[in-house]
Amino acid sequence: MSNPWQCIIFEDPRSGHPMLPLVIKVMHCIYRTFNPTRPPPPTVMKWRYSQSLSYQVHKDGYVPSIVILNLREGQRDSTMKTLFTINLNTMTVNDKVQNRHFPVPNEIGSSLRDLDEYVRKTVREKKEAEVEEARRREREREEHRTRVQAFYRCLFDKGLIDEDHGESFSVDSLLCPVCSLRQTSCSKCKIISCSNSDCAASSAVPISRCSQASHQARRFCTSCLESPGSLPQLGKCPICSRVFCSEELSWCVGRPISDDDGIATSSSNPDASGITRVHSARPLFCTACMVNGQDVRRNGRQCSNPGCWSIGLCNTKVCPECTTHDSFSCPCGRYWTCGSCESQSSAVRRLLTCPRCLQCFCTSCSYIGACGLCRRVGLCNDCMEEVSEEGEKKPGGNLLFQCQNCQGHLCNACDDDRPSCCTCSRILCKLCDEECKRCAHFRRLCDTDYGFFEFGSSGEMTYHNLY
Repeated sequence: MSNPWQCIIFEDPRSGHPMLPLVIKVMHCIYRTFNPTRPPPPTVMKWRYSQSLSYQVHKDGYVPSIVILNLREGQRDSTMKTLFTINLNTMTVNDKVQNRHFPVPNEIGSSLRDLDEYVRKTVREKKEAEVEEARRREREREEHRTRVQAFYRCLFDKGLIDEDHGESFSVDSLLCPVCSLRQTSCSKCKIISCSNSDCAASSAVPISRCSQASHQARRFCTSCLESPGSLPQLGKCPICSRVFCSEELSWCVGRPISDDDGIATSSSNPDASGITRVHSARPLFCTACMVNGQDVRRNGRQCSNPGCWSIGLCNTKVCPECTTHDSFSCPCGRYWTCGSCESQSSAVRRLLTCPRCLQCFCTSCSYIGACGLCRRVGLCNDCMEEVSEEGEKKPGGNLLFQCQNCQGHLCNACDDDRPSCCTCSRILCKLCDEECKRCAHFRRLCDTDYGFFEFGSSGEMTYHNLY
């Protein structure tokens, strides 16, 4: 079989190829030398001036046996015609049109030698990479043979195969000696087992894999499931009983227990030595169950307290076992704390307490509000209704008023001396800007299309667009 020609094409002037300037220099020199009346092409160009370095590799694979630089021009029939060839082995130019041979001009001799050295380096590096790849594959095959032998020994020790049966299988085999189906291996340590879950060999060397269709290649043996400093590689959803990767599951890593049985401090390492936990990391539910509308909150919830130990530990959740009697759930349903985190037990809990019924609420709850100026907490909605029904005339400073313009809340003490809108004289509150939202909106419209607005006799506002 003849050694095929290999080519390096130069047809894009923007390619940034390191040898492109040398090819252009040689092309200019050859055109000027053999046809002085015709200006040389300015650069290479696809379908017009496409040049190439062609070479054949020596049988040892490390050096080229011949290197040719082809100077070509495109024809009207879209074919490429070779006008000159330069043999970099003999340093001769072949004029293909006039069938003449000449030595290369001295001014491009160094450029041609650099091109020849570039080809030699390319061939050598390619061969060395092939040799290294072959060595790597041989090492992998040898390591696979060793793992297959360990797999056979395990099956033999467990009585699943006899010695004669094991010797009949090649160490290069990819099949299970028990059921003859394909082998599988751990993605981390590469230990081998059987891919057939019904085969006894798969129980002898357990390997679990993710149930997600796109994660089928993520397989781990029992030893590799746990990784120090991180969540387990796989886990079983307690709701649907399917196995998933750790990122497809919500976890509880276990509440830390301090030496004095008080509130434990948080840690950034779920497996940090010296920290005792209520339990080891356990999966609570998978993403699929959450998306499908399953009631996953009974298995665990996200603590809303930013200082919670579960937030610092891989942003996990808190299971019912790790929730203490100090847990808090706002009536709005959007805020919940587990009660076992440090800031929850402190005096400042970032909650609003109704001064009448002493019920606590989160700061974003719509059932209660606080004065936007002095931060005095007002009555909750239920107490407001009771006050209204009982006809209490003096609820004190805990009665809040909501501004109809900015929707902010102010207490009795801060609600006096209300300002008015600078445009329409509408009564505002101390939290508002100088202009009410209605006037500000119309003013933006005027600035956009140069219209104007006017007030009617009843205070209504009418906008007029001039265009």
